[in-house]
Amino acid sequence: MKKLTVCFFGSYDRNFTSNKIIYNGLIKNGAKVVVVNSHTPVTRLDSTKDATFFNFIRRVLRKYKIVNEILENIDGIRKSDVIYVGYPGHVDVLPAFLLAKIFNKKLVFNPLIIIYTGLTEEQKIVKKNSLFAKFVRFSEGIIYKSCDLVLADTPFQKAHLMNEFGVSEKNIRVLPIGADDAVYPYAPKVNEKDKFNVVYYGLFSPIHGVEYLIKAAKLVEKEKNIQFLLVGNGNAYEKNFKLAKDLKVNNVIFYKDLTEKDSFETLRRSDIFTGFLLNHPVVKRVVPNKVYQGLSLGKVVLTAFSPAIEGMLTNKKEVYLCKPNNPKSIADAIIDLKNNPKLTKSISKSGHESFMKNFRPESIGRDLVKYLREII
Repeated sequence: MKKLTVCFFGSYDRNFTSNKIIYNGLIKNGAKVVVVNSHTPVTRLDSTKDATFFNFIRRVLRKYKIVNEILENIDGIRKSDVIYVGYPGHVDVLPAFLLAKIFNKKLVFNPLIIIYTGLTEEQKIVKKNSLFAKFVRFSEGIIYKSCDLVLADTPFQKAHLMNEFGVSEKNIRVLPIGADDAVYPYAPKVNEKDKFNVVYYGLFSPIHGVEYLIKAAKLVEKEKNIQFLLVGNGNAYEKNFKLAKDLKVNNVIFYKDLTEKDSFETLRRSDIFTGFLLNHPVVKRVVPNKVYQGLSLGKVVLTAFSPAIEGMLTNKKEVYLCKPNNPKSIADAIIDLKNNPKLTKSISKSGHESFMKNFRPESIGRDLVKYLREII
């Protein structure tokens, strides 16, 4: 079989975990990768000041450093079988589309996030009926329909792309986000006499439901050896920090400024790793990377019941599911796991085994190579 050559294209952040997963996954599955990248670090988009026409244009313009990379790597692009646009890459689809047409290549895009949904439903910093929201939705639809293949992380996200943006079913494949086990290596808890640590690790997006975790912490306050470690910063950080202060919880510790690299020791000490805890349309469609990170680390992932998660992992076998928007359900789950070390160990073991089989870079790359060969 002819070796597959993929042009990994765009102004994407080359240090972003998902891009590294795809790159490593392709290499480990025998593909040749031609890198055409004008590295632009991912920046936050979680406040109203970020969601304006001016800032949108500014973000677009800084992406076009890619022109120099195109000129320097034109021969590599010409010899590739597929142009794959990295994350974040919505803006990069336009030049990639032109190159695909000029050189008769297939164009593949893995958006990871849907900008319109992120602004209006997840971060809630733009109103759905605003002119800006309508502009984003219209533009995003054109982007997706310009590609030969669009990747969605779950079947429910696939359906959303079809219903919201009119993308044809034949042009979408499901590819989980996964996690990089080199960044989140297996780290089972070894000292069961230590504190029983419940860890939230993320960007404090409103849809993560951290407020319910804090309320659950209040419910289990009398359990002296349970503590909650909240790692990260973002849109809902101040709101949740204030909630913890108002409730006078004494078992919650915030780690606001830890980097991904510096977080590992805290993550290693975790017994429970939380996912989504909110009842929300987005939660029903996607599985966040924090779930895969927890599985990679060998922790029990505690996350809310949802069609997306239940379609991939089994309750009390590979994950532990709780009711969304329900502090008592979260608290009961934590107590159950704390009091049942055999169950905790069994779930963490099975969850990690599922990760190694389906969600590590080699597995993600295997499925992606299969999809790419189907379209060329």
